[in-house]
Amino acid sequence: MSEPRPGQRFAFVMDTRLCEGVHELAEGADLLVVEATFTDADARLAEDHGHLTAGQAGKVAAEAGARTLVLTHFSQRYPDLGQHLADARKHFDGPIVLAEDLARVPVPPRSG
Repeated sequence: MSEPRPGQRFAFVMDTRLCEGVHELAEGADLLVVEATFTDADARLAEDHGHLTAGQAGKVAAEAGARTLVLTHFSQRYPDLGQHLADARKHFDGPIVLAEDLARVPVPPRSG
């Protein structure tokens, strides 16, 4: 006899507008990597080009109960990613990582 030990859960959401699949993938993720191509101020551009804003990514993470959020896939129009972080932080109060090339982001240890 043994006790259940659920594994870690990782989700990767890229090149999409908000849709039910985004929420399904994110649900209960220990580590959620989500595109944040645009800031919330450019939400219309995000919709027109099939991408998410940083605020949408933060809201998805919060609603899904994600433990750590990694924002990535930023438009080159933004020389500073501070607004991306601020937009996501409006919705998600857990750890947020702004992805960088070759960065290593550990999956949080199992909880429970």
